[in-house]
Amino acid sequence: MNKKIRIITSTILISAMALSVYGCSGEAEDPVSIGGQTTISVENNGGEGQAQTSDSFKFTYSGTTVNINTDVAPVLAALGSDYNYFESDSCAYQGKDKVFTYPHFAIYTYPDGDTDMVSSIELKSDVAATEEGIRLGATQADVTAAYGDNYEEVSGVFKYTKGDCVLSFIFSDGEVSGIVYDYKDLRTE
Repeated sequence: MNKKIRIITSTILISAMALSVYGCSGEAEDPVSIGGQTTISVENNGGEGQAQTSDSFKFTYSGTTVNINTDVAPVLAALGSDYNYFESDSCAYQGKDKVFTYPHFAIYTYPDGDTDMVSSIELKSDVAATEEGIRLGATQADVTAAYGDNYEEVSGVFKYTKGDCVLSFIFSDGEVSGIVYDYKDLRTE
């Protein structure tokens, strides 16, 4: 597949993920600022009642670990309020889907009663990296060296599944141009 097709495919995939989050809200928003939807749980390193998900991929930033499908409140408290906030009525649940966009990553949530559960994490700059050290700009060889060859490839996107998390690497011109953690049971394809 040539480079132009990969770029177009990656753009379509990212746009589809963004639209799946807010498609039924009826509100017109910029898909680039919204991002994709998936579920990820959150674990605060302080151990404040967070479920530990050792059999899933996790993301750590400034000493705070975010895992699939956990309460986002302790994570927000640990990371601070340096984020942009967006919410919309949930298409799938009663309540609001919420997006907390920090300078280098975004956390997406879904409502579970009175609790906002992490549904997705999208890395937005090369400052943020996966636990295994992969960041935007890494090569395909870097990704397979860190995660192995046991991935599903969908339109040039490498998808690794571990526990209840799907970790996707989107490639453009041979480099990682997108990294998204998703809760596999809430994914839409």
